[in-house]
Amino acid sequence: MNPVWVVVAVALGTATFFFHPSAAWIESTYANGIYPAWEHAVFPFSNALPWSLGDLAVLLVVPWLAWRWHLCWHSLPIARRKRVLRMFAELVAAAGFYLFWFDVSWGWNYDRAPIETRVAYDASRVTPAALDALRNRVVAHMNRLAPLAHAAPHRLDLATLYDAWLPVVQAGGDRWTPVTGAPKPTLADPFMNATGTSGFVNPFALTVQLASDDLWFERPFDLAHEWTHVAAYAREDEANYVAAVACTRSNDPVIAYSGWLELFTYLPPLKSYPKSMFVPQVWHDFAAIRARNAKRINLTLANLSWRTYNVYLKSNHVAAGVQNYNEVTRLYLGVALDASGVPEQRS
Repeated sequence: MNPVWVVVAVALGTATFFFHPSAAWIESTYANGIYPAWEHAVFPFSNALPWSLGDLAVLLVVPWLAWRWHLCWHSLPIARRKRVLRMFAELVAAAGFYLFWFDVSWGWNYDRAPIETRVAYDASRVTPAALDALRNRVVAHMNRLAPLAHAAPHRLDLATLYDAWLPVVQAGGDRWTPVTGAPKPTLADPFMNATGTSGFVNPFALTVQLASDDLWFERPFDLAHEWTHVAAYAREDEANYVAAVACTRSNDPVIAYSGWLELFTYLPPLKSYPKSMFVPQVWHDFAAIRARNAKRINLTLANLSWRTYNVYLKSNHVAAGVQNYNEVTRLYLGVALDASGVPEQRS
């Protein structure tokens, strides 16, 4: 690799690592300007592929690293040191390039001001009494919808989910129309199943991947969650919140049931749950989740994965780390919804 390109790549990566744009610039120029243009440009290409575009990077980088290491190992001792140094420089340059690409193509959304600054959020609405009332409402909806959802076809209607989701992301601050599609299969699927990772967004190609062991009643919420990341909401609590509001406002029983069930899992747990609390279909679904997790999840790998992700979130200005997922309850209680079930905008 040309030394000039090494210096340029390292400089770009270093600059984006230490440079954090203002929230005002992010909101007006990036999240509602530069980023939408990029998302609309890359989506037609990445969505047309039958597999994850991010997997291509893995398929190209791993053989390249193996080939470079082979050359270093089989060089003469004198040449080996030069090859190792050159390989190290190339790795640093590649890391700098990918860091620059990550921040500019999606990562700057972590510097976006919280959704509370754009919607009618009132912290006084978040009270123990309101939490109890929300729990009762969630349980009632789950019990009402579970028989309907179980009786309905378990195929996810993407268009119906999108129609319920789009007004929510736009009410939350997007002055543009995100484009979305079906999740892509990925080489990372075994890792996702083993760590309990339901899905992720490839920040370089903006494609969504869901785990193959995602249950039918989990998929609507999980897909809406990942779509929300694509729509410039990087924080996990906001992705959970938008997904919950979008799913629970849908008239589709499978989508609505998915939203209420997932929202329930983020409520503070009770000491016990009497059998009479839920209809049999809900208990069946809880049992299915436990059986899936017991069969698939490797606790050691899962703990390592979530600790790593915790560090990643904190390094991107999400102080709560992985606990940020649980803050969806605060948002759901604190944000007023209008008659159509979307967040009211801040005056």
